[in-house]
Amino acid sequence: MAMVDFEDAIATLRQVAIAYDTKKLSTRPDPAAIVESMTTLERGRRGERRELSLDDVLGDWRLVFVTGTQKTRKKAGTMIGAGRYLPGLVNITISYRADDTVNAGENTAKDAEQNTGRVVNQVKLGGLTFTVTGPIEAIAGRQTLAFDFTQWCVGLGSWMPFNGELGNGADGDVTFTERSLKDRPFFNYFWTDERAIAARGKGGGLALWIRT
Repeated sequence: MAMVDFEDAIATLRQVAIAYDTKKLSTRPDPAAIVESMTTLERGRRGERRELSLDDVLGDWRLVFVTGTQKTRKKAGTMIGAGRYLPGLVNITISYRADDTVNAGENTAKDAEQNTGRVVNQVKLGGLTFTVTGPIEAIAGRQTLAFDFTQWCVGLGSWMPFNGELGNGADGDVTFTERSLKDRPFFNYFWTDERAIAARGKGGGLALWIRT
């Protein structure tokens, strides 16, 4: 496949957001074009010494495209590793907040400058919802957002009958920023835009989200 340039790569990823916004999914770019565009942007960012600000990713984002991690590519071959759009029946969203109240309506400038906050990751399938939450930190001098999940809940509609702690729970929240990056999950966000964001995870997989 011919190498795409930086501007074409951005246009391709923006087209994904447009396709979902207009509900014209048939206009989505081919998965191979998405992967090529993401790797082009990732390579282009490597020499920029770019630092991710938490303000770059604040808000609610829907996961629409993934590739396999290095481990899953070895097990599943190219079917997943080449990348695929998520099926419409599954709605996976990630929300980044700059304060400790995950449902807060506004985030202050002071919170954003601190580059720490909360993440809410939610999977919806029909009326069933599975939610995990935890702390986040934008790592100084890098394009990296570290995170952890310390709480979970399962709900049906607005009813949330089951919940509990993950990992070290509340203690994990307290010690989160004290742990080294290699001991925490993270995303390297090599491209952020008003309508979409793209990252490579710690396991090596690529992901693309659009703003909801």
